[in-house]
Amino acid sequence: MTQEAEIIKALQTAASLTPSLTVKQYQLWSRDRDAPTFLDILHAYGSWTSALRASGLLEVRRYESHEIIQSLRLAWKEEGRLTSTHYQHWADARDVPSLGDIITHFGSWSLAVKAVERLEEEHFTVQPEREKAEMVQALFEANRVLRPFNAITYQKWAKQFHKPSVAKVSRRFGSWKRALDELGIRESAEVKP
Repeated sequence: MTQEAEIIKALQTAASLTPSLTVKQYQLWSRDRDAPTFLDILHAYGSWTSALRASGLLEVRRYESHEIIQSLRLAWKEEGRLTSTHYQHWADARDVPSLGDIITHFGSWSLAVKAVERLEEEHFTVQPEREKAEMVQALFEANRVLRPFNAITYQKWAKQFHKPSVAKVSRRFGSWKRALDELGIRESAEVKP
């Protein structure tokens, strides 16, 4: 029997005892047996994943970009953070791309995170009407209640009432002044008693 055939037989036998064979499980199983070692497997196949594929234990699943991005966004939303550790923990009980799939697709974990962050930023501009409506409503409301009404008083008010900031308004309209001009709102100076 060739070394490759021995490895495949050993992997299939060890895998019959567990739903998904890990390196650690294989090492525990092979410890007291005359079976190829983990190092033998690496030498013959180059990686654990390649050995599992060769033995028919790993279905080759190619994920599309949108599937990977969707999984990363969902993990980020549910975990509150997007670190490789948080993702691995989140992905364990789900049928989603593995950390290895993501790294293979993007080249690194940090590039995957940057891609998701970039898409999240774009997502906010995909909903311009709702975002703009919220800003317009906030600006009209602030203009009605603030004396004087200007960027400084608006910023304090916006922070207190969780409204869009001056910076966000400026990004959306091009500038603070352009936002006010478009809405026909005028800044006012200090009101003296």
